[in-house]
Amino acid sequence: MADGRKLKMTIIILGALILAVLSIGAVEYTSQTGFCNSCHEMNKAFAGWDTGVHQTIHCYECHTDEGIIDKVKVKANGLREVYIHLTQDVNMDEVEAEVPESRCLKCHDMSQQEKYGERVVNFHKQHEQFKFDCLTCHKSAGHTKDYFNGFENEACKQCHLPEKQAG
Repeated sequence: MADGRKLKMTIIILGALILAVLSIGAVEYTSQTGFCNSCHEMNKAFAGWDTGVHQTIHCYECHTDEGIIDKVKVKANGLREVYIHLTQDVNMDEVEAEVPESRCLKCHDMSQQEKYGERVVNFHKQHEQFKFDCLTCHKSAGHTKDYFNGFENEACKQCHLPEKQAG
């Protein structure tokens, strides 16, 4: 009887260890930047990132917060995305990732005049009163070289074009 319990416990422990190793391996594999391009829907975004100014920044720097809980949330969302990929047609032009300003500000402290120059720092100060988040003006940051298009940017047109102001 005791031998049967030992065998059962050994099988349970080995099964748990195998599951843990496979889970850690899967998390590591799916955490590689190249994995983000494994779905055809991501080709355009990945190509933009790969040739843009953020190409040395890992996807997680912008698309997740730090910590194990947030990593688990991202992985759970990734499973949802795999399900959608397998069951639906996805139009990436309609998909918008949430990137809170706090993630941008980890690298981009817009008060650093020596890094960004007086013009850029002053421009950001002028717009602080409107409480824009970074993506209001830099919507495609991270996925293209043209991360800011001046007054061609739709957000700028809302305030700065005369016909918008006259209406």
